[in-house]
Amino acid sequence: MANRIGAGWLLLAVAVAGSGGGCRPQPSGSAAIDPARLVRQGWDAVDREDAAGAREAIRTLRAKGARSLAAVLQARLLVARGFFRPALDVLAGAGGSGVRVEGADIDRLVHLVRGEAAYRMRMYPLAESELVAALDDNPDAVDAHRLLAAMYYDAGVIPAAIRHLEATARLAPSDARPGRLLGLIHNDFERYDEAVGFYEQSLRRDPDQPDREDVLAELAACQLKLRRHREALLTLEKLGGGRIADILRAECHLAIGDRDRARKLIAEVLRKTPDDLGALVLDGEIHLEDGDPAGAVAPLGRAVAAHPRDYLARLKLAQAHAAIGRDAEAESERTEAERIRALRRAFADLHQAAWDAPGDAAVRRQLAGMAAQLDRPDLERVWLDAAAAVEMKPGASPPPDALPDRAGGPAPRP
Repeated sequence: MANRIGAGWLLLAVAVAGSGGGCRPQPSGSAAIDPARLVRQGWDAVDREDAAGAREAIRTLRAKGARSLAAVLQARLLVARGFFRPALDVLAGAGGSGVRVEGADIDRLVHLVRGEAAYRMRMYPLAESELVAALDDNPDAVDAHRLLAAMYYDAGVIPAAIRHLEATARLAPSDARPGRLLGLIHNDFERYDEAVGFYEQSLRRDPDQPDREDVLAELAACQLKLRRHREALLTLEKLGGGRIADILRAECHLAIGDRDRARKLIAEVLRKTPDDLGALVLDGEIHLEDGDPAGAVAPLGRAVAAHPRDYLARLKLAQAHAAIGRDAEAESERTEAERIRALRRAFADLHQAAWDAPGDAAVRRQLAGMAAQLDRPDLERVWLDAAAAVEMKPGASPPPDALPDRAGGPAPRP
């Protein structure tokens, strides 16, 4: 599940009350609705990273006596700047007034902002209770769905993440991010056909999204897994150069019989990055298809030396050794390849078990242990964090290293 690094945060580029907070600009002419306009202006300023504009709205709200609204907006600004604990302190005095702004009471805005602050501190039970409360008030509060989707994704509670991602996609039809993350999820679980559909949805919604090149590369990789090689090449035409795109192109050309084109692409990648796993394995495959198993041994041996837990590199190296009569070496590589294959299969099965058991921390710790055996410390950290998240009791504090007082939030999530 390498694609999961940082993915939960993809949903959070827009401020928490941007489209679902319930505060929209109103026509002037009524003092009763003027505070709502100020809140919206302040929220827009936070979204633009205009702290001065947000503070001006806060001061004006206080001057008008709308202290609860000012507190919510101040907390929103604090969350955006990474001051999560102070934001919760400010919110402690807001809400409970029954005051409503365009059909949305202050309590719901408090739930949304408190929910985001708790999520960013990885206080998942508190975040969940706050965001569910916001949805109880308004089931179409898109930002509550968005935050819950990110939280459940980070905790490895995939069915719930999918449910809230689908709601986000429905309620924000111009938002490309839910489709991207749904594509990642289905890609991770080897549901490539579904992943293709979600990636294509994301690109239709925003062809020029900031992560466009990553989305195109992930889409092409899924098409390649489905043996839609010419479709993958068409997707890759929309990309520029680059190592990942060129390796995917080479794999497609090799699959459709254009070994010369594949060879040239791989040679260029290896010139720049001599230890690239994908390029080394493809180089070995090309030598094998050319009837040159002795030539395949060098790149495949380098691949195994640099990436000893890779199944395909081991398997191809075993084939090369066998073809030139090195039976003992071939058997050794084949045995190790089968061990890695069995471990990867068990790893995939445990992913499904984690999907089916959203509250099972033991399964997530098993996944962390297997990730370590597969030499994937990034995924080991992901699943250890997910286990800690589902074990956390309501009101409990997360580990100290999960509580940054400011800046961009915790370390990258799955």
